[in-house]
Amino acid sequence: MQEEFMHDYIGAVEPLSVTVAQAAELLGFKDTKSVYRLIREGYIRARKSGRIYLVSYASLKSYVEGR
Repeated sequence: MQEEFMHDYIGAVEPLSVTVAQAAELLGFKDTKSVYRLIREGYIRARKSGRIYLVSYASLKSYVEGR
């Protein structure tokens, strides 16, 4: 019972950030160029961590919801 609860709870937790490739997949884009354009134009927020960009999951949700 507790294991089932933990599985349901963990599945409900949203990530803080995703990679550009993951963001492209979530948004339904074929490639990552469109995600980089959205970052550059300020529609979604991202931070560079080493060699990769981490896209804010909250900003992706806001973009999709039209805020």
